Amino acid sequence: MPNDEEIRQLLADPGLSDWFKQALSSSLERDPVDAANDAELLSAVLDRQSRTIVADALTSMAINGAGSRVAPDID
Repeated sequence: MPNDEEIRQLLADPGLSDWFKQALSSSLERDPVDAANDAELLSAVLDRQSRTIVADALTSMAINGAGSRVAPDID
């Protein structure tokens, strides 16, 4: 578990998004078990969504690539 100094460093890190910092700050005001459970669920939802988006994009690329191939002339 990060200590107070590590949390302060995360909140001050310019490389981390404002969204993350806001989520971290608000989670510190909650029951830590509830906050961790919610974070785990959010992670699973976002992971599934991103995998679906990537899979859809790859499928579209494969379909578009297959459609652009020219069939050889058969005489």
